[in-house]
Amino acid sequence: MNVFQAYFNQKLEDRESNGLLRKLRNYSGLVDLSSNDFLGIATDQNSGATGSRLISGNFSELEDLEEFFAKKLEAPSALYYNSGYMANIGVLPVITDRSTTIICDELIHASLRDGIRLSKAKHVVFSHNNISKLKELLLKIEGKKLIVIESVYSMDGDSPDIEEVFNLAEKFGAGVMVDEAHGTGLTGENNLGQAQQFINHPNCVAIVYPLGKSAGLSGAFVVGSKMLKQYLINFSRSFIYTTGPSKQLVIQLRKQLETMMKKDTSFIFALKSQFLNSLSSHYQYITGPYGAVVGLITADKTQNIESALMDDNLFVKAILSPTVQRGMERIRICFHDFNTKNEIDSLLSILNSRV
Repeated sequence: MNVFQAYFNQKLEDRESNGLLRKLRNYSGLVDLSSNDFLGIATDQNSGATGSRLISGNFSELEDLEEFFAKKLEAPSALYYNSGYMANIGVLPVITDRSTTIICDELIHASLRDGIRLSKAKHVVFSHNNISKLKELLLKIEGKKLIVIESVYSMDGDSPDIEEVFNLAEKFGAGVMVDEAHGTGLTGENNLGQAQQFINHPNCVAIVYPLGKSAGLSGAFVVGSKMLKQYLINFSRSFIYTTGPSKQLVIQLRKQLETMMKKDTSFIFALKSQFLNSLSSHYQYITGPYGAVVGLITADKTQNIESALMDDNLFVKAILSPTVQRGMERIRICFHDFNTKNEIDSLLSILNSRV
């Protein structure tokens, strides 16, 4: 049991000894005098959750979905949140306390930053994907330590050395939380990303799988130990105090996850290779082996390039300061399995004509 599990266990034992332990239950089939379905619309349509999952919003299809996802990852448990944002702001404040220091990559997503702000933990930042800086901080910091990273970073599609992060975590007794938002669906077994191989690592506290990207719908799973799931059910405010997902969403999500897990993603990476191999050497770009995103550094030309591409019916977005550092403004290019080689040729033609 690592330091975080010991913390969860103590808090859960305290709650149980006081008779206050929350558990998910399915109340289907009872006369409803509890839900918020005041007009009966959700009941008539067999649709909405009608309340939070701890009141009336838990149902068998959702429990089955959580079990299905955990099983595909060979993980002990999964807990569904209504979005990746709600997962990150719901998890970080409760798995940490004043004796914890969160050590995070400088480019983590805003939702992770907000989760850190809502926590009572101290926090420090290391330069992007810089394992040496992470090691320096781990050497200096005492007490509970939690490393927060992403498997694939959203602006440029690059990745940390996740294996080395976990090696350092083990060496220095730190926990690790990984956000898999932009890695899910692209690589790994069942297309579930690179972090899955560390789910049962003794220093893995949680892996978050947002579902608004490759899965094409909404929500997120927080995956980890059974104790983590029980702990979040009891203490995570964005889980406890929100209406559960609709039944239609859960049923459709199951279908789309099954589709995602069976997809052949090789064509996406072939398009990405076509682009990188034919791009003018005058451009600087950032990407990584596990992402479908390329960050093309275009600085003061960024908005003009965005306009030129849009005029040619090519949808890209300019990423400007302060989202990225001044002078590092970029065009964010995302490759999809529905794009064509001709579309990539058109993209290259315009970009290469502007160097």
